[in-house]
Amino acid sequence: MNHRTDLTEDRLAAELAAGLTALADSPAPLGRTDTAWAIRRGRSRLRRRRLGALGAVTAVALGASVLGATLPDRAATGSSKAAAGPASPDLVLPAFGPDTGHDPLTVAAAFGWLPAGFDGASYTIGFSGAPTLFSGKAYGPPQTGPDALAMNHQTVFLSAYATGQTPTVGTDNLGQQQYRVDARPVNGRPAYWVGRAPGDPTGPSDDYTLRWQAADGNWIELHGTYLRADDGVVDMLLKIADKVTTGRQAIRLPFKVQHIPTDFTQAGVSLHLGTGAANGYPWSANIHYRSGSAYIGFEVLPAVEPVRPPAAPLPQPQLAASISATPSMGEPLPRKCTDTQGVRACATASPDEAPFAATGGLAGWLDRLVPLGTDRSAWTTEVTP
Repeated sequence: MNHRTDLTEDRLAAELAAGLTALADSPAPLGRTDTAWAIRRGRSRLRRRRLGALGAVTAVALGASVLGATLPDRAATGSSKAAAGPASPDLVLPAFGPDTGHDPLTVAAAFGWLPAGFDGASYTIGFSGAPTLFSGKAYGPPQTGPDALAMNHQTVFLSAYATGQTPTVGTDNLGQQQYRVDARPVNGRPAYWVGRAPGDPTGPSDDYTLRWQAADGNWIELHGTYLRADDGVVDMLLKIADKVTTGRQAIRLPFKVQHIPTDFTQAGVSLHLGTGAANGYPWSANIHYRSGSAYIGFEVLPAVEPVRPPAAPLPQPQLAASISATPSMGEPLPRKCTDTQGVRACATASPDEAPFAATGGLAGWLDRLVPLGTDRSAWTTEVTP
């Protein structure tokens, strides 16, 4: 079972990683940042989250190409087991296959249903510094209410605790007391809210955190932001929880990788499905490798125009070794792309192409990636040798 992902830091790490990859002609990541929310939570928490996210990205894929991507479709939505078989028509839920140990994107829990207006979902592993951590994210409609900001979208995060680990309720990052608030059972299993007062399921800044124990005994968590009680958020999150599938599940990916040099290790993988998650594209997928301070990132997405213009690019990062220096825009990182089977595959090197010259350069690394086309039924869980 995967360890629990810290939702606050992992969310910023994943989104920062996406922003760091506005390279060459690649699309910029979707502009769904959490700035306003962080401000409301206080200056001290904002500082903690930024440092945590920066450290996480530095640890794995700083300076590499976009890593935010979503998953293929799901065939079944209500089972607690992983669903195999042909892809479903749902564009934002993944399809799974058996966990054979050859899929870098194997998760402990996955969305099985999302409400109307949620137009994207993503799963990420490896961007918080630990390769076994995973984060699921569902991208919803704009925030509602009198204080709503156009840049803020309803968002639901999914994570799991390690086998045998029982979550606790204490104080939040601002030192405010949290309370265990009973929730109705999820699939007959114990569940509770992490509330801000006895009997109040709402968390700080009108966030919501729901925890429940899965059939295998492990605890699962949903965390919703930019949600309002007036919108029926309690019932919505409980329904999402009812449909979450648990247990190790291998997500089908739109590529295979082969002949990776032994001195390179995987640094992260992700898949985004739906235009809300994939920056206007139907889907996108990424995988990164590292050797020492050298990183190389693969990005795979349909060779089509996005349904909406990409968000404005964020400043490119400096190399991990120069994090302590003053950031600057820098020069675009070396990048090479090729189109095949309706798919665009790109490789981006950091800090430059020199560390990869002996292994064929970017062109040679692109040959190590085998795109599987746009038909999700042809995607695979046999990603690595």
